[in-house]
Amino acid sequence: MPLVLLACWGISRARKGNRIKLERRDFLKLATTSLASMALLESMPQTVQSASASNLIFSLPKSDFPQMAWTVDDGCSTESLESYIQIAIDNDLRFTFFVYSAMSPWKRRAKLLKPLVESGQIQLANHSHTHRNLTELSFAEIKRDLMNCHNFIEKNYDFDARPYFRAPYGALNSKVIQAAEDIGYTRPVGWTHSLVDMPTQSAKRLQYHADHGFVDGSIVLSHANNLVVSNNIDALLETINERELSLVTLNDVFT
Repeated sequence: MPLVLLACWGISRARKGNRIKLERRDFLKLATTSLASMALLESMPQTVQSASASNLIFSLPKSDFPQMAWTVDDGCSTESLESYIQIAIDNDLRFTFFVYSAMSPWKRRAKLLKPLVESGQIQLANHSHTHRNLTELSFAEIKRDLMNCHNFIEKNYDFDARPYFRAPYGALNSKVIQAAEDIGYTRPVGWTHSLVDMPTQSAKRLQYHADHGFVDGSIVLSHANNLVVSNNIDALLETINERELSLVTLNDVFT
């Protein structure tokens, strides 16, 4: 019997006490999943067995200089999303945000984020509207879930997120890939390494994952669900600078 967990497993904790702080309107929207699905977050590298998987992206193409793509999923916490936006502004960094559009922070912080999207410094991509395991949905439901997210991004950011999407939990099969392709999402995006940025993550363990993940050609996965990354950003940026890595968006290298 699987242990039921919140889909936004990295949700920020309140500063006072030890209670988890959720966006009030988002609590009932949080999906549940099993430990097996959650373990996919630590896949290094992620792999998918599918005859339709030729367009999957798990790493960056080779280049003449060291580069990595820092990708940020979900957006369950307004405070966390805002911290990522500020990190990008303060340090002139480039990110790709995978939008879980049922989460209210994407609308609450649209005014702050939109100028960075317009300039190309932050790219938006599709992470579905409901964060359900897409492999368990019907063909029509997959399309609807992705299109709801697509329409949200287009309405609030005037941005077409195609062709990039990331399936929640990295759960992909031929049905999901084909349904996504039918609506223009032809490039499923996985990841090379994860920061495994759960709210209980220690600074030492976070740095361990950064040491392994912040390398040339890597697509790094993190989440705008808690303040673990922002609380340790100086050490993470030091690693990036020491390795002379340039942060790129997906559009920077694949279009």
